[in-house]
Amino acid sequence: MELQHDICTSYDPFIKRQLVERLAISWTGTLSNGVKVYGDYERLGYAPCWERVQKYCEENNCCFTKVSLHMFGMAEVVFFEDGNGLDGLSICRGAAREQSMSGDFRDFQFLSVSLLDEQCDHIEVRKFVWPLNDYEQLESKRLLTSNNIEQLVFKNGSEKLKNQKVFKHLNG
Repeated sequence: MELQHDICTSYDPFIKRQLVERLAISWTGTLSNGVKVYGDYERLGYAPCWERVQKYCEENNCCFTKVSLHMFGMAEVVFFEDGNGLDGLSICRGAAREQSMSGDFRDFQFLSVSLLDEQCDHIEVRKFVWPLNDYEQLESKRLLTSNNIEQLVFKNGSEKLKNQKVFKHLNG
């Protein structure tokens, strides 16, 4: 079965179910062509949402200008915003479990948004964790590695791709 590659551009029943019934954490983004896109993880019959958005941006010569938290009951949290476009961006969603010696546990969800800084010296990481806790660092800087550079989406014609440090990590 071939997977569909359309992006989610509306607060449709699937998104509502994910956010309201499953209380899943996600994101919304504004693209440079004015389209609002939703992170619709685990949509049956569709390729992963991040892959679909990457492909859409390449085919439509656009990029993210804003990425925000999308979670039921939470105020908007803007991770990054730039009217000229976010160049070198990635979004990652996940879950973790804290387990005590008694066997009790607590589950956490997180959304991590990363952006390559303008000088290509490091990657800025901003994270949202639910429920809030003292264990997670919500903002950090990461050194460039081949793995984290490969996760980033660059604007078409990106000057950052011409940077020697970035080029080295992408091309060995």
